[in-house]
Amino acid sequence: MLNCPSYKQEIEFYTDYLKQLLIELRSKTVLITGASGLIGSYLIDVLMEYNKSVKEKISVVAVDFDEKTSMERFSLYLNEDCFSYFNRDINGDTEYISKKLDYVVHAASNTSPIDYANDPVGTICTNVIATQKLLELARKNLVKNFLFCSSVEAYGQNNGDVDDFDESYSGYVDCNTVRAGYPSGKRAAESMCNAYGSQYGVYFTIARIGRIYGPTIKEGDSKAPTQFIMNAVKGEDIVLKSAGTQTFSYGYVGDCASALIYLLVRGENGQAYNVADDKSKTMLKLFAQKCADLAGTQCRFVQQDEVEKRGYSKITKATMNVDKLKRLGWEAKKDLDAGLKSTISVLKCIRGE
Repeated sequence: MLNCPSYKQEIEFYTDYLKQLLIELRSKTVLITGASGLIGSYLIDVLMEYNKSVKEKISVVAVDFDEKTSMERFSLYLNEDCFSYFNRDINGDTEYISKKLDYVVHAASNTSPIDYANDPVGTICTNVIATQKLLELARKNLVKNFLFCSSVEAYGQNNGDVDDFDESYSGYVDCNTVRAGYPSGKRAAESMCNAYGSQYGVYFTIARIGRIYGPTIKEGDSKAPTQFIMNAVKGEDIVLKSAGTQTFSYGYVGDCASALIYLLVRGENGQAYNVADDKSKTMLKLFAQKCADLAGTQCRFVQQDEVEKRGYSKITKATMNVDKLKRLGWEAKKDLDAGLKSTISVLKCIRGE
């Protein structure tokens, strides 16, 4: 991706924005799970870009089960002394990690509706079993911060008593469904963080992340926004599989990665923070229309198949208050219009279009 000039410029922009915070990570080791994913890969690009300009480098330990994607994605880093990659299932042991860790970012999880339906056990395990194993690793290493990437879905359905979720809110989740493995897994993992904080003194911070999009999406991701974006990149009509009246908070991946850096360095022990752009609250059908407008195509509606019905969320409104995060000094740099334009432009560049 760094061969695309516009993406490289983006990484340089966010690295410059974060340079005062990244000073705190010099000569430290950061473990990142879900390394080849939407958020993890962008975060790694920022850290490695920063390493180009300093002698006291940030050591990045990347863990991911998708070896093929990771080898391609991180090909420019594999020979760097400050970068290590491990192809592992994070639900297993962590003995292969021999470096002394200073920070852990647990960003691995199934995040696609098809995976929720077809791999519900893996969805739960990555959020519960893997979190416990990584927290144990964090305890042994006396890390400065264990950052767990949770989700807006941990809030459940809005009960109609608030406009936006703040970090104290708790809505309804029907636990007796296959689809509930994702939000319930996130809730259980947050509880696991609190348990390790209370019993063992592990310093932890939770990022409750909204609906994130950007050029590091994977084409096979079945989330509706990802499919809209890929339709636009290919010049196809945008395909909606619902009325599209669900209202969500969105965020650009560069802003999400910058928020994680803020939380690693400035996040308070035991606190959860919403991560999204407060200017990017919109209905799904309007997100789709923006993609269609950028592509010069149309929106059309089709019916979900049975697997999709099991995997898609029934939540109708999940918008987030991000004031707590902003009080740390963070601000989003791309609203929805700018973010979608950048995303589609970079993806076309990568595809040679």
